[in-house]
Amino acid sequence: MARHLYEDALNRMQERVTPEVMRLRRSTVEHPFAIMKYRIFGHPRLLMRGLSSAKVEIGLATMAYNLKRITNVLGATKVPEALHNA
Repeated sequence: MARHLYEDALNRMQERVTPEVMRLRRSTVEHPFAIMKYRIFGHPRLLMRGLSSAKVEIGLATMAYNLKRITNVLGATKVPEALHNA
């Protein structure tokens, strides 16, 4: 019988998945990703093709999302100062 190369890791991951964990994942990961897809990109698809181009596009979108969140939390006047001190 053939086994998957990472079968042990997949089994451990499956054991950790609980409804509570999935609720936490939805609230921390899925929501920001959906916001990036629809608000930053304007549609649910990436514009670039190929893995390296898609990574760049996601990286830029993540940076834009994080800067927008920082601006909302700190306020627009404190962002340059916080970035300078970082």
